[in-house]
Amino acid sequence: MTPRALEATFIGVIAFAILIGGRSLLVEIAQFHAIAFVVLLAIGAALLRNLGRNMAPRTPLGRFRATRDIAFAAAVITALAFVFSPARWSMGACIAALEFALVLELLGRLAPDSASGESRPIER
Repeated sequence: MTPRALEATFIGVIAFAILIGGRSLLVEIAQFHAIAFVVLLAIGAALLRNLGRNMAPRTPLGRFRATRDIAFAAAVITALAFVFSPARWSMGACIAALEFALVLELLGRLAPDSASGESRPIER
C-alpha cells in the first residue's frame, strides 16, 4: 500500500469517527470553556497562517487547499460558538463543516501529484 493510499485510508477513518462520535466529543470539550477557547484559538491561528500560504500559489490545487482551510476554519468558529452558547445549530454546523473539510482533505490526497505537471498555474 502506498503512503498516499494509507493517508487517505486514515483520513477516511477519522471522518467516520467524527461522524459517529463528533457530537459526544464536542459536548465534552464544551465543559472546559477556558481550555477549549485557548486550544481552538491556537488551531484557528494555525489555519489562518496555512490559508495565507495556500492562497499564494495560483494553482488549482492551491485554491482547493485554501477551500479546505476555510472549511476547517468554519468548523473551528462553530465549535467556539458551541463552547460559549451550546445551541444545537452550532453543534450540527461544526460537525458538518468538519466532515466537509475532511472530505476535501481526502480528495486532495487522492488528487494527482502537482510535481507531475497535472496542475498548472491559472492564466489571467
